[in-house]
Amino acid sequence: MRRRVAGLPNIRFRERCEALEPVFDWTRGRVTGVRVQARGGVDGTEILNADLVVDASGRSSRSPAWLETMGYAKPAEEQIEVGINYMTRLYRREPQHLPGTDAVVMAGCKPSWRGGFLISLEGKRWLLSLSGYMGDRIPSDDSGFLEYARSLPKPEIYNVIKNAEALTAPTPYHFKANLRRRYDRLTRFPEGYLVFGDAISSFNPIYGQGMTVACMEALALRQSLAAGPQKLAHRFFKRASRLVDTPWQIAGGSDLQHPLVKGKRTAQVRFINWYVAKLYRAAQNDAVLATAFIKVANLMHPPEALFQPAKVWRVWKGNRTASQRERRAGAI
Repeated sequence: MRRRVAGLPNIRFRERCEALEPVFDWTRGRVTGVRVQARGGVDGTEILNADLVVDASGRSSRSPAWLETMGYAKPAEEQIEVGINYMTRLYRREPQHLPGTDAVVMAGCKPSWRGGFLISLEGKRWLLSLSGYMGDRIPSDDSGFLEYARSLPKPEIYNVIKNAEALTAPTPYHFKANLRRRYDRLTRFPEGYLVFGDAISSFNPIYGQGMTVACMEALALRQSLAAGPQKLAHRFFKRASRLVDTPWQIAGGSDLQHPLVKGKRTAQVRFINWYVAKLYRAAQNDAVLATAFIKVANLMHPPEALFQPAKVWRVWKGNRTASQRERRAGAI
């Protein structure tokens, strides 16, 4: 993708370069470029003039502070602290590994709140990520890593990797909190400037929604630009906020199932989490429900799709069947 973008005639990359700050014209009340410096700072600074500067620097974005220096208000922030640790590793995929299956996904749930996903890749490989909430750390040594996989709610992932060839060492990552900056609620914003992607909102990465939201925001930016440059930020942030609402609801609502995660648990959140738990249970033996949930989680369908009467009936039926199965097993 990078090679294709770099091949466009009107695209230019500046390598090993740091954006220091936007350049603000106080007379015109707009951003007119960005001040940059080569890595190492040996060549001084340079101003790149621009009609539009977009901050896509991620969750560590300095835009809130820059706005204050330009005389504008900082956006309000919403956070849901999750303390996620996860560790990723590649394995060799053998023919006997889950034949006919391309992925295994285990969401964190009580009592351990540990989760993982195993996804097939090209080159006969598996990509495995194990995760834990609120500071639960995955060991990096081989035996500890394997034991952590054994502690997951179901044995499928452990059964694959216990004798599989590891192709890489485990790579750790830590994510503190879901973060949303409410640029859509600001009444004033400088012309010629926008904030984008994770700089607006970043989600628990175990749900895999960040890049999808960024792609959707790119389309929203194209739509906003079609109406001209005036009040561009107002139009774009409103569109971006509507796009963020759904993944924020999914990620935040799911994370708030954990009793140690701090956040507002409204009656709506409690009901949705209760229903989704029932859906999970039924989806273990119902491919229609499992597919429907994955499409919602991956932002292909809206959350309302899970509450269609036909889906609700399948959830009820699946839970009824599961309860009958458990009663029979207890009787035996």
